[in-house]
Amino acid sequence: MTHLHMATSVSTIRVYDAPGGYEARRPYAGIITVTHLTDRVVYVHGAVGQVSRATYAQALAMLAKLGVTTVMYERRGRMKTIELQQCGPNNIEAPCDSPIE
Repeated sequence: MTHLHMATSVSTIRVYDAPGGYEARRPYAGIITVTHLTDRVVYVHGAVGQVSRATYAQALAMLAKLGVTTVMYERRGRMKTIELQQCGPNNIEAPCDSPIE
C-alpha cells in the first residue's frame, strides 16, 4: 500500500476592501503569493493589485502569528530578508490578539 503526504508549499494572501470578502466571494483588490521554504521561512512574491505598505505590515503580522520567523523577498533585483518578532504575551509590539484578516 502507498502512503501519501501533501505538504502545503504555496499560499496566497488575498486583500479585500471590507471584512468578510472571502466568505462572501467578493472580488479581491490585491493578492500576495507566499512560498513556504520551511516551516518558519517564506518567500513573498507576486504581489498584484492594491498592496500598500500597510497591507504588507498586516501580511507580516499574519505570518508571524502563524509561526513564520523569516520572510525573504526580492527588491530591485536583490534578495532581502526580514526577521519577524513572534507574537506573544511577553511581546508588547506584536500581541497575538491583534486583528488580522
